[in-house]
Amino acid sequence: MPPIKIDFYRLLCSSLIGLLFLASTAVFAKAVPERGDIDAEFKWDLTDMYADSTAWEADRERFFGALPTLSTYRGKLGESGENLLQAIESIQTVETIIANLYVYAGLKSYEDTRISDNAARFSEAQGMYSQYQQALSYFTPELLAIPKETLTQFIERTPGLEVYAHYLDEAARMRPYTLSEAEERLLAMASDPLDKFDSVFTAIDSSDLSFGTMIDESGDEVELTNSRYGAFLHSTDRSVREAAWKGLFEGYKTLNHTLAANYEGHVKSRVFFARARGFESRLEHATYTNAIPIEVFNNLITTAREGSAPLQRYLRLRKKTLGVDRLEIWDMYAPIVPPTIKDVSFDDAKEIVADALTPLGEEYINIYWKGFDDGWVDAMANRGKRGGAYSWGTYTSKPYLSMNFEGTLNNVSTLAHEYGHSIHSYLTRNTQPQVYGDYRTFIAEIASMTNEAILMQKMLAEATSAGERAYLLSSYLDEFRGGFYRQASFADFEARAHAKVEAGEALTAEVLNTIYADVFSDYYGDAVHANDLNQIEWSRIPHFLRSDNFYVYQYSTSFVAATALAKQILEEGEPARERYLTMLKSGSNDYPIELLKKAGIDMTSPEPIDATIEVFDDLVDQLEQALAKMEAVATRGQ
Repeated sequence: MPPIKIDFYRLLCSSLIGLLFLASTAVFAKAVPERGDIDAEFKWDLTDMYADSTAWEADRERFFGALPTLSTYRGKLGESGENLLQAIESIQTVETIIANLYVYAGLKSYEDTRISDNAARFSEAQGMYSQYQQALSYFTPELLAIPKETLTQFIERTPGLEVYAHYLDEAARMRPYTLSEAEERLLAMASDPLDKFDSVFTAIDSSDLSFGTMIDESGDEVELTNSRYGAFLHSTDRSVREAAWKGLFEGYKTLNHTLAANYEGHVKSRVFFARARGFESRLEHATYTNAIPIEVFNNLITTAREGSAPLQRYLRLRKKTLGVDRLEIWDMYAPIVPPTIKDVSFDDAKEIVADALTPLGEEYINIYWKGFDDGWVDAMANRGKRGGAYSWGTYTSKPYLSMNFEGTLNNVSTLAHEYGHSIHSYLTRNTQPQVYGDYRTFIAEIASMTNEAILMQKMLAEATSAGERAYLLSSYLDEFRGGFYRQASFADFEARAHAKVEAGEALTAEVLNTIYADVFSDYYGDAVHANDLNQIEWSRIPHFLRSDNFYVYQYSTSFVAATALAKQILEEGEPARERYLTMLKSGSNDYPIELLKKAGIDMTSPEPIDATIEVFDDLVDQLEQALAKMEAVATRGQ
């Protein structure tokens, strides 16, 4: 059956957030508040799923009572279409229960990772999900044992089964890589213990790791946290940027060997699963399972790496504009044109996003406001809360989203991004049957990035002065750098790290640091000084610990598609909007590449990637012109 929607890793690196603005540091409280001190209006409402832990425990008993029903049709799937249909419907019933148990436990755990009861409940849910997978270990092998002609007859002659035609076709794709029932059961049993590397990283990153304090722009000593790091890095005060960058990276450096051992274990577990199924590599496993041609990945990496000259040209322009002798990594996010707004309230952020997304139509905007009314959003940072931002839910729940709003305009972009995920989920689940009520990651990131691209493209079109245009262009270029080049380099790192393990080599801290330094050099050249601490950055990227890794390249491909889609929507209006919304409502009722083609983008061609690099190069030209006009105006005013 389709997997539970556990894509909670909508966790954005600080370089990826800020696709709209590069804002200055917000004014922070001296200490991160406890969750109980945050007003209810800024917290999500999980009671729609379970009123309390007692209700969760009651559903847990319901799950264990229903679990044995999954074996009712063992050995009978091929007897009739009716048996197959009833088996699928039985599985969906149990899946609804375990999905809610799992996601609720995860959401509660991430509210405050210090609360051991919530962490224990989430761990228990992970174990229950593993039992669910084990109970279904017979299903796919038995399904694929049904001859193709027989399966076609089942679909044609069994009322109600026709809706599952695409799902059954997707299952058939896995025929060469599906093992015997006993072997599938063993892999299912192994999934829980071999998926713990992310949990280890989360515990370290959210609860155990401390970055100390630093001096902010006002001269006050404040706590440095992951959620505040991005805003500090956008400060106009270079000493603040340097202190934040070095403080954070020194923290991760203290655990360099521990995090390397954890990541090596994760990579080895992914390689194990790939080889167990007969794939040549983990990359082949990841792309094939997601129905993405492996050429899409390889073409992206090759094209981005070979097309890095415009990126380096932009960084040299950034160095010149900042007036620094040497561009350091902590200078890569500083605003090179003064922003017009420094701080944003959450209410203002909501209005900014709503106004910008108006081109997506009344239906979209109505859903947007519904989310705030219905308690979808957990907006503010609190002690122990998982960092970053993500959207997570089930077919029957609200599409919850979490962020750590600190008052920067970067957070406005994050709000638009995560709402893209949540509205996508809402549209899918209110349009598609449960079997197609989720969507592939390849499509998911397009929904979020299109929102950000519409924000930026709309504002660029409405810019009225050279200063405003330069500000937006520099922001847009950083969007390209973060969403396209940086994510491609991350994917490049993943590919090289996995290749080491697949060749029988170890992934020590020194090896991983060297790989990351080499990748950084390939993309950034000598345009930025590669401080020695930068080579450990791989250790703080949560995406690398996903169970379905080789994930980040889809940020790059999604950025390419989203930029083109946003342009179509803004220029064509209703026809493009309807194509786009139709894709969002399609869930997983077709393959992702085909859904994108229907929306007007062909990602099997290298042309969209080449076009993205050309656009980046053109934007550098435009920024140079805008900066020159600003300088000319300033000269005339003297």
